[in-house]
Amino acid sequence: MLSIRFKLLLVVIPLLTVSLILLTILSIGFARTGITKVATEFLGYKMNEIVQKATNEMENLDSINFEIEGAGSRVTFVEEIKNSISLYAASITKQNIESFMAIDSNGVVKLSTDSLIKVDTQVDFFDVIKSSESNWIKFKSNGIERVGFKKYFEEWDYFFLLSVFAPMFYKDANIIVNSSLFMLIVSIVVMGLILFFTINYILKPLKNIVSAMNEIIRMNDFSNRVEVQFNDEIGEMAFTFNNMLTELEGAYNTIKEYAYQSVLAQKKEERIKLMFQKYVPQDVVNEIVHNPDSALVGKNANVTVLFSDIRSFTTISESMEPETLVESLNRYFTVMVDIIYKRKGVIDKYIGDAIMAIFGAPKEYGDDVQQAVLAGLEMVDNLERFNEQQRKLGLKEFKIGIGVNYGPVTVGNIGTSQKMDYTVIGDAVNLASRLEGLTKEYRTTLIISEGTYMAVKDFFYVREIDRVRVKGKLKPVKIFQPARKLTPQQKKGWKSYNDGMKFFLERQWDNSEKCFKKAIKFLENNDYLSELYLETIEDYRQNPPDEDWDGTRTMTHK
Repeated sequence: MLSIRFKLLLVVIPLLTVSLILLTILSIGFARTGITKVATEFLGYKMNEIVQKATNEMENLDSINFEIEGAGSRVTFVEEIKNSISLYAASITKQNIESFMAIDSNGVVKLSTDSLIKVDTQVDFFDVIKSSESNWIKFKSNGIERVGFKKYFEEWDYFFLLSVFAPMFYKDANIIVNSSLFMLIVSIVVMGLILFFTINYILKPLKNIVSAMNEIIRMNDFSNRVEVQFNDEIGEMAFTFNNMLTELEGAYNTIKEYAYQSVLAQKKEERIKLMFQKYVPQDVVNEIVHNPDSALVGKNANVTVLFSDIRSFTTISESMEPETLVESLNRYFTVMVDIIYKRKGVIDKYIGDAIMAIFGAPKEYGDDVQQAVLAGLEMVDNLERFNEQQRKLGLKEFKIGIGVNYGPVTVGNIGTSQKMDYTVIGDAVNLASRLEGLTKEYRTTLIISEGTYMAVKDFFYVREIDRVRVKGKLKPVKIFQPARKLTPQQKKGWKSYNDGMKFFLERQWDNSEKCFKKAIKFLENNDYLSELYLETIEDYRQNPPDEDWDGTRTMTHK
């Protein structure tokens, strides 16, 4: 923990440092700009002199009247002028610091006073010369940074370049920069030392008060008092602290009692959470703990109910020893319940080997119906992994049926003062149970209701299984089979099946029969539903249904 003296230093030093840095930057900027400007103008002046010299020489050449003796006469004079320009440039530039070059449009040096770049050399910075809109350029040659002025001399189609090594060009400016930075660092160090000793002196009385306070806390002795040494704000703080100790001594016992009760309440809450986590997901536990009154109150709501049951469990249990059966059941429930929890479902109850789960209560997530169907599909997928372990152990495999229904229910705490259950009741619950039972009838693993279908039809592949009137209900319901993914062949098979269902309900027996046969072919002769409808079509041809027939089958058993 930083002491107050260091906190003051952290406030004051940056303020002064920033001021010094800004002042230094401005000084450096003005100095560097001034020096650079003078040097740049001087370099530009020399370039203008060279260009003017070349221009004058060419004008003098053009003004002379003479008979050209041979094709090379004028060329010879021009070459002489070029050599004189090179000599002139050498005479007005600083030796070994500044250099003059004339470069043709192909980037080849034609004139040069530079000891490093000879005549007829292809330069590697010609693109910089051509592309720069300014006469002042920066470039690198042979790994050395340079700056210079360039001008285009149209008469010869040359680029004149007067350059200087960058370190030499900025030498004086860099000396000023280094000196300024050195003075800045020295100033900051001296300023920091002065501030440190000054603040330490001012805060010394406060440090004595803090030491006395720490001693009171360490010894837990509220009878101690701080000595009032100064008649100022710090002394007044010590006097106030002594008065506060008197009040704290009386409140100390109350605080201890409150802390004890708080720990007990926290332990109790943790036990409640641990208990509920065996039945519901973590976020639902948090919702119940933080809002117990609203989370568990009875209400009518639309939720999704999932029923899962192990088929022929009685037969399986008779073939296993009790210990082995319990172990297999526990492994099975662990796999299935983990999936339900992952999909934000709540285990309502275990009914023997059956699981009843609800999605959308006591907390809604917005996608509860989709999560319920995903849970059912993943339970089917993970069953094979469970059965693989069963086979390795030499035990019987489990087969399950799952029914999922979305609809209105009453949800809340139901029971007596001796025994309460948070559960759901209503026709939607009963229908979910009936759908699970229908999986045996239609030899499929997962069946969803029409209400569920309407909520998830855009998220899954779905085909209509049938229209049934389940036991105990007069109103027929449509039932569907969902799939998370299908192979290309399966997609074709399901499409043919759905077309067959459409024709079937329209009593177009021939068209329906063709579609169901195509579905069986695409599904590799492994589709009980298509075979069931082919049998039904054959029966209806012999015994046509009534005029008011709507495709509904009436189930006489659960």
